[in-house]
Amino acid sequence: MVNDKILAKISMPINNIKELQRQDTSLSPIINYLENDILPDLQKEARCVLLKSNDYALIDDILFHSRVAKSKRNKMMSHYQIVIPQALIPSVLKVVHDSPLGGHAGMNNTLDRAKEHFFFPRMGKIITDYVQTCHFCQVRKVTNFKTKQAIVAFPTPSEPFEVWQIDLCGPFPKSVNGNSYAFTAVDMFSKFIFAYPLRNNDALTVCEVIYRMFTQFGVCKTLVSDRGSEFVNQCTAGLCKLLEVTQEFTPAFAHHCLGACERQHRTLNERLTAHVLKDKLWETEINSVTFSMNSSVNSSIDFSPFEIVFGKRPKFPVFGAHFNLNDFHPNMQNYFSELTDRLKTVWEMVVKNAQYSGEKMEENANIKLNELKVSIGDYVYLQRTLTGQGRKFQPLYDGPFVVNSIPSPHLIKLRDPSGKRKLKSPVHINRVKLAHIRAPDPQNYLVQVPQQNPVSTSSDSNSESSEHEIPTEQDIQLQNDNPTPLRRTSRVVQKPIRYRDENFLSELSSCDGAKEKIKRICKKPRKFVSLFSSIDRRACTKYKMETVVGATTKSTGTDYC
Repeated sequence: MVNDKILAKISMPINNIKELQRQDTSLSPIINYLENDILPDLQKEARCVLLKSNDYALIDDILFHSRVAKSKRNKMMSHYQIVIPQALIPSVLKVVHDSPLGGHAGMNNTLDRAKEHFFFPRMGKIITDYVQTCHFCQVRKVTNFKTKQAIVAFPTPSEPFEVWQIDLCGPFPKSVNGNSYAFTAVDMFSKFIFAYPLRNNDALTVCEVIYRMFTQFGVCKTLVSDRGSEFVNQCTAGLCKLLEVTQEFTPAFAHHCLGACERQHRTLNERLTAHVLKDKLWETEINSVTFSMNSSVNSSIDFSPFEIVFGKRPKFPVFGAHFNLNDFHPNMQNYFSELTDRLKTVWEMVVKNAQYSGEKMEENANIKLNELKVSIGDYVYLQRTLTGQGRKFQPLYDGPFVVNSIPSPHLIKLRDPSGKRKLKSPVHINRVKLAHIRAPDPQNYLVQVPQQNPVSTSSDSNSESSEHEIPTEQDIQLQNDNPTPLRRTSRVVQKPIRYRDENFLSELSSCDGAKEKIKRICKKPRKFVSLFSSIDRRACTKYKMETVVGATTKSTGTDYC
């Protein structure tokens, strides 16, 4: 007898398995051949059944598939697998993948677990698609092929203090004056850094420091920042609008887009570490550290920021001030002309070096890419930033969302198809991954669905065929009760002319003036014509086709038999 434990996994009795196997259109011909030695009428279907029958066997009236074991591990398993009908495939997939015992395993583990006891056609493809479109697996599991789009170097401004990148560094240990943050700004032309200690990171405090920076270096053209609440607020927007400063924002959680500030933060933290660990007086040493950074040669432009801004190398304070009368210029006009020439030469070399270093940076960073090609209407998952207690059990991705627009090769705007969330800001493409959406089941396979009326295939040979069939009220009501994604065809299928009259072979005892019947025999394949040896072939030879689509033609004298 069949082991009931195998069938108990899919909660289906043995009798129902037998009935569903015989109701399955793909399994019923094999069962009929194994039980009654009956093949389908069509030669193509009969050949397929003969080829497949060697891999199947009936045990207790249940269809099993014989396993082809190649590895030693598979040879120790059972030789036969129960064949799952189409109606039970969703139940089997839920057991081997979605259940707690399945554990939402990967494709290989799920396929291996299913092959141990079950078999159904296109098993590998169906299980792979099912696991790949699992929503819980997509939002939680980590992929080794994360999206990495090709980066582009930031364009170099034409002169210093035109474009600033601003950010907050910290929190640091609270100092004597209660400061725990540092406002940093980096000039995109000279890489000059400006730092100022802050007590908190609210919008009013940050706006005050931004105004202090403008009073020291002049009003810039563009401020680039991230989407932190200290920069995205009405206070900062009002200040920039009043001073006619353009405010631009990088995508959320894309720290490499603010690379100039983030790289300076690394150097600033390294040089402040000794003072923080020693006496926590980092706010008194931050000016000295920024001076050391501004007087050091930047590797990307081969000049120090101090030299680019002031046109000369800085004097180191420790060496003391000493004056040489030969260093003084006789008049200020010569000094300004020499300074202008020197600054012009330095700035030209800065632009050239910055362009070269940007190209080298792009080349090195874009060696290994995993670019994601998306288009409007695609479904994607958005990466989350996990915070709080129990974050190890939180989903890593949100979604799925629909790509609404693509402003640039690195930014995309998303839309929630459910309408619950509004995503106003664009996101960086490195934070998304393609979503595999599982198509909904067209119907419940375990419920008997009444069959629709078949399309009529019989028609009179002399009557004209209609192009469209008018559906009846019963068909419309049946379609409303059982909606399916498949569209019913409106084409009327006609049999070939030799099959339209089922009794024309038996009625054809002679060819006495039966031109239409002789024409049907001539249309029939030669292997069937040979059965009618009693037919007078002279009558067939005498007959000549004289009418083709209503037009009279000359006799060709062709022997149609």
